[in-house]
Amino acid sequence: MAGFDDHVVLAEKTATAPALAVDGDRLHLAWTGTDTRLNTLSSTDGEEFDGKRTWPARSSKQVTQSSSGPGGTTTSTTRTVPLSPALAVYGEDLHIAWTGTDRRVNVWDLARAADGEQGHRVLAETSPQGPALAAQGIDLVLSWTGTDRRLNLVTASRGQWGSARTLGETSDYGPAIGAAGGELALAWTGTDTHLNLLWTRGGVWGTPVRLAEKSFDAPALGTVGDALVLAWTGTNRRLNVLITRPGQVGPGRKLEATSPYSPAVCEHAGRLAIAWTGTDSRVNVARIGLSSLTAGVRGERRQTR
Repeated sequence: MAGFDDHVVLAEKTATAPALAVDGDRLHLAWTGTDTRLNTLSSTDGEEFDGKRTWPARSSKQVTQSSSGPGGTTTSTTRTVPLSPALAVYGEDLHIAWTGTDRRVNVWDLARAADGEQGHRVLAETSPQGPALAAQGIDLVLSWTGTDRRLNLVTASRGQWGSARTLGETSDYGPAIGAAGGELALAWTGTDTHLNLLWTRGGVWGTPVRLAEKSFDAPALGTVGDALVLAWTGTNRRLNVLITRPGQVGPGRKLEATSPYSPAVCEHAGRLAIAWTGTDSRVNVARIGLSSLTAGVRGERRQTR
């Protein structure tokens, strides 16, 4: 079980997963507040966070639950469920993606926020979950789970968005996307609760790998050198991480933290930064040494199909 080099518990609260991204030496954190508005903070040392911004955007969905009462009566209750944002640094600017209250997927270049709605794109596509976002060279890649549970991808090259691609893979949660070593990877929790990985090889998507590990939430991907870290919340709510490359999946490491939601990960200052929502709804950020994660990476023998 891996411990932390440092660990800070912020005063900020959320009822979903946070997001992380790195721009140079600055670690950016985003979350959906308890009022469903998007927020960001940043830090250079991973411990002292400042520059909080609350953005004029909200991310949530309405969930209706029905229950049977006496005499065959049915009672319905509708509640607002916040959704997780996604972060990526693209073209030296911090971008945030989220699912709006109308279920449409949004991407916003926050460096252009002073220009009003400049840099804000609202896609025609809709989703019941939060999206994923990753930068790869001149490309910004957005992924989401459609209302039919199928995974989708769309790429912006030099700021110009292409056509969306719908994959055959399905999930009840949002996907994760990451870029490393010139390749892209997509991760998701299958409808059987198993985690899945799909890498490109030479830019062409390969065959999905179904892992033995399970989760009741979306996974996360973060770049570490030429590899990616896959992070997830286990079915026992314990946080886990492993290293992956095309054709390789390392052994999982359990972390000394639990969460009701999925974590977020990225490399910062030579260590792995991980953010999660504690059982008290407060946002946590910690870092761990990479050496404890990189040993024992092996071929894709973790697949179970």
